[in-house]
Amino acid sequence: MFKRWRELVPFIKQFRGHLKWMVLGTLSGLLAVASAVGLLALSGWFISAAAYAGLTAITAQLFNFFHPGIGVRIFAIGRTLARYVERIVSHDATFRILQSLRSWFYRHLEPLAPSRLMNFRSGDILNRIVADIDALDNLYLRVFSPSVIALTMSVLVVGFLWLFDPVISMVTALFLSMAGFWVPLMAMRLGEGCGHELAQHLSDLRIRIVEGLQGMPELLVFGAHNRHLDTVKQSSRALLKSQLRMSQILGLSQALLTLISGLAVLATLYLAVILVNRDVMDGPGMALVTLAVLASFEAVFPLPAAYQYLGRMREAGRRLLEIVDSKPEVIFPGRSVTRPRHFGLRFENVCFRYNQKAGWALRDVEFQVHPGRRVAVIGETGSGKSTLIHLLVRFRDPDAGCIQIGSVDVRNFGESDLRRHISVVTQQPHMFNATLRENLLMAQPGAGEDELLDALNFAQLLNFVSALPDGLDTWIGEAAKLLSGGQARRVAVARAMLHNGPLWVLDEPTEGLDPVTEERMMAAIKAQTAGRSLLLITHRLIDLHWMDDIVMLDKGRVVAQGTHEELLRGNTRYAFMHRRIA
Repeated sequence: MFKRWRELVPFIKQFRGHLKWMVLGTLSGLLAVASAVGLLALSGWFISAAAYAGLTAITAQLFNFFHPGIGVRIFAIGRTLARYVERIVSHDATFRILQSLRSWFYRHLEPLAPSRLMNFRSGDILNRIVADIDALDNLYLRVFSPSVIALTMSVLVVGFLWLFDPVISMVTALFLSMAGFWVPLMAMRLGEGCGHELAQHLSDLRIRIVEGLQGMPELLVFGAHNRHLDTVKQSSRALLKSQLRMSQILGLSQALLTLISGLAVLATLYLAVILVNRDVMDGPGMALVTLAVLASFEAVFPLPAAYQYLGRMREAGRRLLEIVDSKPEVIFPGRSVTRPRHFGLRFENVCFRYNQKAGWALRDVEFQVHPGRRVAVIGETGSGKSTLIHLLVRFRDPDAGCIQIGSVDVRNFGESDLRRHISVVTQQPHMFNATLRENLLMAQPGAGEDELLDALNFAQLLNFVSALPDGLDTWIGEAAKLLSGGQARRVAVARAMLHNGPLWVLDEPTEGLDPVTEERMMAAIKAQTAGRSLLLITHRLIDLHWMDDIVMLDKGRVVAQGTHEELLRGNTRYAFMHRRIA
């Protein structure tokens, strides 16, 4: 049995910070069910006793209407108030638990970015953060709390009935155990496999929908949108099939509960009639006992539906733990071991491959960027240029060799220090679905208006932004879809300008720009990086004459190195590439 809960144990541990709310919600639920049982039982006794008392004038005058009436009002008001408090407190506790789970999950998710997360589809990660964590709200709200209420209420009702007749008490205990244990166990067994399928189908559907929305332009251009729609329909049909199966199981369990509760009432009524015939119990007592048994099943009715979805919860837990238990490829120290003496950069015999079966992306790469100097790394697509940046900013670590900033291994820097030292423009910079201002302030939250405009001017975007009706407050859309590719790249360059670290690393900063804008951009980069260390990654041999050194990569190896003039004279391949763009 413990094996069924193993996937859920790490999430149950997150409940500890919310125990007082959980206990209060459970106690309120218990009070609500107890009041419901008391209300129905006392009302039945009251009506029956009043009817008996009305048979003669003397008994009618002696009958006390006030105390039972007060009890009925107390139970009725108590049931309403307790149920109201239970709903508020239990749902508040659930939302607090979900908040804790999402924060806990995100804390485990963040160290995995970006290398480990590349193994997962973005739609799948989104589904785990939203749907799988939402599925776990059933743990407290629909499993633990109702189970505690059902067990406690069953004990109280059985103990109460024992005061009237032990046989009725034991028969009620038998039926309550069937309804509160065996039926939920059956529902759990039947729904286990279907719950796993339900989680998988829901994830698959959301992934296909997200990917379809993200790739809609390409689907339309190539006329593949109908084929993609067919796959969405297939996933939807599979999900509906699983949901139908779960509904059938739920219907079966509810029918069994209704049958069991009805049999329990009939058995109680039969035994109570016998006691009445023996003058051991009177008529009002029979009504009280029978209605108390009927009302007690309110405590166990929620259990089969909750345990039926335990398989769904287990699958959600397994999917979340699949990410949580992943080991980060890169682990930063809590703080930097030492400070760099300067901001020169050195790659020393660096080797790296993305997995053991893949070839080497980098092999024995060695070069350096002296403090305040500018070095360009050139090479064809796939030569390993961008991999250099991923290793430098520690998205991954090299398999061999080391990378140093100021004679300090980058693995000895705390994450915040390493990020502060380097201004980076990646090959595919991400733009958030926000305004231009918000995308720029990400690099320097305290930047003023003039600083933002200076950065845009540096990135050759000032005229464009000034012409926009909303200027810096223009919404650029998801992934900057309202900007051109070149404009989005220049926004990334403006962010690097705002960050303005002592070491600049630019990966294809002029990609997608026209020749005039490209020339202006390179001139601005030259001026801004004066006195700073610069590593420029490019496959375009534009304006490299002002670089202090040029490193040529081919298939992950350094095949040539020197100044622009030296390579023109001594490297036929470089000279050919330069003539081709001239």
